[in-house]
Formats: sequence, structure tokens, C-alpha cells
Amino acid sequence: MASDPLVKSYAEALFQVARAEEMLDRVEEELTRLKRSLDSNSELREFLSNPQISSDGKKSAIFEIFGGKISPITLHWINMVVDQGRQRRFQAIIEAFLTLTEDARDKVTAEVITSIPLPEDLANRLEQELSKITKKRVFLKPMVDDSILGGVIVKIENKVIDGSVKHQLEEIKNEMIKTA
Repeated sequence: MASDPLVKSYAEALFQVARAEEMLDRVEEELTRLKRSLDSNSELREFLSNPQISSDGKKSAIFEIFGGKISPITLHWINMVVDQGRQRRFQAIIEAFLTLTEDARDKVTAEVITSIPLPEDLANRLEQELSKITKKRVFLKPMVDDSILGGVIVKIENKVIDGSVKHQLEEIKNEMIKTA
């Protein structure tokens, strides 16, 4: 959980409302999509951080982007964060919220590193397979690192499954050194 008390309070407030309204799963999914949008779209981050754009302008744009696709709880919370000028902390607040939801139920985060963005259908299949293996609900945290060349690295519950091309090449190199 974030050590910043401001981040923690925003995350806890949303968590309490979402849980009370029995909307925790939906709000979690919506914030995960928002975080992915923020992570992958620097223009959106810059737009939300721009002090020259009014909070009404930012809220209007957010409504245009997400309005019909997110619950009133999430939309109201986003608007509140923007009204209070805390949008630069969206990502940290969302991370804190996701940690709260993970702690509240039998859920685990799997960091998935690929050389290119993971297609959504493949991400869903990977989530399902990891859920079967761990017997927990798995939330994917996709990351892109082109230095792995190809394949995938999964970090889950203090375990690392390295199926990257880079790792395989290192294994081959080490075998060749041993036999030389």
C-alpha cells in the first residue's frame, strides 16, 4: 500500500464506497482500464496534469472518453480527484486501491512482461490459466520490455517464470560454456 497518506485516503474512500455498493469488481475493472490508459497514453497524462486546462474541461474530456463505459461511482470519484487537483496521483491512488482489493479477497497480481503489448484475448487466457494454477483470482499487470526479445516473463507470488527469448539464449550460452 502506498505510504503517502493522501494516496491511501483516496484509495480507501473509493474502496469503502465500492464495497458498500457491492460494486468492487466493477470499479476494480474500470480503474484497471483507466490505469492502462494512463500508463500507455502520455498525452492523456499530460492533458490531465496541465494546469492551464480547467477541471471542468478535464472532467468533460474524461466523460467523453469513459462516460458511458464506467459506473457512476467511478466517474464521480474521478471527477472528485480532478476537482481537488489530485489527478497527477491517479496512478498511485489506483495502485493503492488495487492493493486494497487484492488484500480483501483471495486475489493475486501477476506481473507479465512481454516484448510487445499483450493482446487482450491473450491476456484473458493467461489470467484464466494462472488462476487455475494458483487457485486464486489473478489480476494481470502487463508491462512491455523489448530487451527480452520475445516470449514472456511472469512474476507471481514471489515466483518468476521466465519464458523470454533472452533467457533461453542465456541458457544456451551457459550450456555452451560448460561443454567448451
